[in-house]
Amino acid sequence: MPSSRVSHSARSPESDARRWAVLTVVSLGFVLMTLNWFDIAPTFGAVSDEFHMKIPQVALLISAFVAGYGICHIPAGFLSTRLGLRATLVIGLVLEGVAAVLSGMAGNYGLLLVLRIVCGVGASVYAGIGIAAVSVWFTGRRHAFALGVVSATFSLGAALGLYVWADVVGALGWRHALVLSGALCALAGVVVGVVFRVPPGAGNLAGVSLSRKAVKETLGNPLLWVYGVAFLGGYGAYFAASQLLQTYGEDGRGFGSGVAGAAALVIGLAGIPGSVVAGWLSDRFGRRRPVVVAMTALQAVGLLLVPVAGAGWFWVPAFIVGFAFNGSFAVWQTVPGEDRSVSPENIGTAVGLMLSITAVGGFVLPWVFGLIVPGGGYTVAWVFLGAATMVFALVGLAGREPGTRAVESIPQPDAVEAA
Repeated sequence: MPSSRVSHSARSPESDARRWAVLTVVSLGFVLMTLNWFDIAPTFGAVSDEFHMKIPQVALLISAFVAGYGICHIPAGFLSTRLGLRATLVIGLVLEGVAAVLSGMAGNYGLLLVLRIVCGVGASVYAGIGIAAVSVWFTGRRHAFALGVVSATFSLGAALGLYVWADVVGALGWRHALVLSGALCALAGVVVGVVFRVPPGAGNLAGVSLSRKAVKETLGNPLLWVYGVAFLGGYGAYFAASQLLQTYGEDGRGFGSGVAGAAALVIGLAGIPGSVVAGWLSDRFGRRRPVVVAMTALQAVGLLLVPVAGAGWFWVPAFIVGFAFNGSFAVWQTVPGEDRSVSPENIGTAVGLMLSITAVGGFVLPWVFGLIVPGGGYTVAWVFLGAATMVFALVGLAGREPGTRAVESIPQPDAVEAA
C-alpha cells in the first residue's frame, strides 16, 4: 500500500479533530441520503391511490431507485478521481435532494419513476465517495469502527424514512413530505462541502487525471469482485425487506399497523448497534472475511423467519435482518481502503465497483419479490430472499483477508494511540 494513504499526522490535535469532524458531517450526509431513499415507502398508500398502482408497480419504485444507485457508482469514482472527493460529495447530495424535491411535484407514475432513478444516481455518487472519504481518514486506525458509524447513520436515515417520515407524510401529504426531505438533503450537501478537507499527506485526493492504471487496479481487481458478489444477495434482500415488511405485516398477515410499523422501525434501528458492534469486533480481532460471511448468513436466517413469525414476535426477524445486514455492510466497506493494489485516489472507484455489483441484487431481488407474490404468495417470496442471501454469502469464502498484503504498512490502532 502506498504509504501516503496513512502518512498523515495521527499525532496532530488539529488533524485528529478534523477526522472526527469529517466523520460527523459525512455521517450527517448519509442520514439525509438514506432518508430520501426510504421515505418513499410511507407514501406508497397515497401514491398508489393517486396513480392507481398495484404491488408490482410499488416494488418497481424501489428497484428504480436502486437502478440509478447502481449504475453510477463507478462513474462517480472516476468523477472523484478527476474532481476530488469534496466536489463529488457535494454533487451527489445536491443532485439527490433536487430530484427528491421534484419527485414531490410529479404529475404521474412514469415521471415519479424517472425521478426516483435520478434520486438513486445522486445517492450513488455520494455513497461510494462518502465511504472513500471516511476511509482515507481512518484506514489502519479504527477503520471498521468508523465505517460502522457511517452504517449506523445509514440505518438511522432508513428508520427516519420508513417510520418517522410516515407522520410527516400524514401531516403534510406525500408531496410536501418529499419536497421537505429533498431540501434538507441538498442543504446537507452544502454543509459537507464546507467542512470536508483532504487529510494531510494523503496523496492526490483533490483531483488528478484518470489513467488506464486506475481503471485496471479497480475494475480488474478480483478481490473486489469476490466481495461484491458475496454481498449481492444480502444487499438486495435488505432493501426488499426493509421497504416491504410493513406492507406484508398489514396486508399479508393482518397484524395491524402497530405491529407491522414497529417491525419496520426495528429493521432500521437494529442496524445502529449491528454496524458499530461488528465494526468494533472486526477491528479488535483484525479479521474482515469471517464477519462479512457470518453476518450475511445470519441475515438469511432472519429473512427465513419472517413468514413464520407471529404477531408477538414479528419484530424479532426484523431485528435480526437489520442487525446482521448493517454489521456485514460496515465491515464489507473496509475492503477497498485496505487493498494494497488500490491507490488512495482510486478508493472511490473501488468502492463504486463493489456497490455496483451489489446493486444488481438491489434491483433484481425486490423486483422478483414483487413478481413472486401474486402467483406464489408471500411465504415463497420471503424464502427466495433468504435463500438468495445465503447462496451469495458463501461466495465470500473464496476471498482472502483484504489487509493481508498491507498489514506491515498500516499503523495499528493501539500503536497509533500510544505514539
